[in-house]
Amino acid sequence: MIEAIAIGIAVLGAVLLLILFARIRQVDAELKLKKHRSKDAGLADLLNYAAVVDDGVIVGKNGSFMAAWLYQGDDNASSTEEQREMVSFRINQALAGLGSGWMVHVDAVRRPAPNYSERGVSTFTDPVSAAIDEERRRLFEGLGTMYEGHFVFAVTWFPPVLAQRKFVELMFDDDAVTPDHTARTVGLIEQFKREIRSLESRMSSAVKLTRLKGRK
Repeated sequence: MIEAIAIGIAVLGAVLLLILFARIRQVDAELKLKKHRSKDAGLADLLNYAAVVDDGVIVGKNGSFMAAWLYQGDDNASSTEEQREMVSFRINQALAGLGSGWMVHVDAVRRPAPNYSERGVSTFTDPVSAAIDEERRRLFEGLGTMYEGHFVFAVTWFPPVLAQRKFVELMFDDDAVTPDHTARTVGLIEQFKREIRSLESRMSSAVKLTRLKGRK
């Protein structure tokens, strides 16, 4: 009986030693990795985007809200100076209504335009029309690669200072978050949506807008 107990204790001790040894090896490996791991901020750390809280509404890590549109204006080459001045006036009026706490930025993206259509795609009722189309084809193909522009208009809103909280944490239901905080966050999102709807209505008198929304 005593021998069995002694053997059991010895086996248990050996198992515990093996577990301790394995744990020491694991900790040592983690410490070695930390020495070689870069402490510099990565791309995800530098970007301000935190989460999509509504269709087309992004909340930032600093508590800001952002929305964006594709926009397209009239052809400046065929517009008179008075027409261009009127467009500038309407845009200025639309942005002036935002008040403080708003930031606007515009991005331009250029990409290759579609090539001239193939000869077999189009049909013409007479040789003159076909000759005109062929002349246009040679002109555009001689110009090489053509590009078209896509323009994005984005607005970012920083809520009032007293309402600035860690909004990212407030987006999730948590027992530690009081209903008042959740209601306040939802209220700010709704306020932002009302403001951008009003902005879109005002800007639409100057340029064609297409709201950028979420994709599943």
